[in-house]
Amino acid sequence: MAQMLFKLDPAGSGNGREIRGPATLGEIVEGECLQVLDVFMASEQGNFLAGVWTCTPGTMKLTDYPFNEMAVLIEGRIEITDADSGETTRFGPGEALAISKGFRGTWHMPEAVLKRFAAEIPKA
Repeated sequence: MAQMLFKLDPAGSGNGREIRGPATLGEIVEGECLQVLDVFMASEQGNFLAGVWTCTPGTMKLTDYPFNEMAVLIEGRIEITDADSGETTRFGPGEALAISKGFRGTWHMPEAVLKRFAAEIPKA
């Protein structure tokens, strides 16, 4: 029987599918943005993911955010600027964010980030 309950443990439970390398949310325009993406749960259809994401400082230009995401920031800070409104929203530890597929703007991390996330990849 497939596993039905997952603990999103940033210390690493060994259950996730770890992906390492440059962040792929958008074009890296400052810093390295080296990520460790640990996907603990994925739907059979591949359109829902849940896990833990860490990333080194840097800035990414987002031209078409790839999915709908809800996340809770555990460590670090994220500053997201909407390309259309110019408004910057800041997030710190304990704060949650939701971002829609197709969002355009910048994602700036002045320090290393650790977040837990759930993401839905809408059908085209």
